[in-house]
Amino acid sequence: PGALPAALPEGEQLLWQGRPSARGLARQNFHVFGVALYFLALLIWRTVSVAAEPGNGLGEGLSAASVLVMPFLAAEAVLLLLAWGYARSTIYTLTSARLAIRSGLAVPVTTTIAFELVEGAALKRHGKDLGDLCFTVRESERPSWAMLWPSVRPWRWRHPEPSFRCVPHGEAVALKVKAALEKSAPATTPSAVTTVASSGSAVPTVTVSP
Repeated sequence: PGALPAALPEGEQLLWQGRPSARGLARQNFHVFGVALYFLALLIWRTVSVAAEPGNGLGEGLSAASVLVMPFLAAEAVLLLLAWGYARSTIYTLTSARLAIRSGLAVPVTTTIAFELVEGAALKRHGKDLGDLCFTVRESERPSWAMLWPSVRPWRWRHPEPSFRCVPHGEAVALKVKAALEKSAPATTPSAVTTVASSGSAVPTVTVSP
């Protein structure tokens, strides 16, 4: 597949491939709602503060606050464009032996992670359909947070967790990941995966959080 740096070796199968949702990235990575609330607070503050001055009224307050409208629209447009660009340039791949994340606007870079390096995985839902699949990787093999962004768990700078961010049908993808990790585990290990794997556990674990 084009998202991988080379053709799959014999015996390795492609199990799933997809992209993040542009809408999800806009909300979760680029915080378009948070930026909108920030500008709304500025508009209200500017309107009230100017209208409260002697001799002014609501009209003067609204006129003074109107200068913030264009910066707000420009900021939202840039964030939405970035979300769309990253959604278009990012491809997540799950095979029978590894994970792969291709991302980058100007120069796409592919990060591949073999299953033996994955210690666990967790799904975080965003609404009814979207979800983040975050992977815990051996500390000695963790890739760069900056190289992975935005396909990385938020606020984990010291211990980056590569992630399939805002993927549609997140629970279905999580089940595919769980099955692939269990199948790749040693045959002597129990197949049931119900709890978070401790460090050094033989079976990577997929957990689901609300």
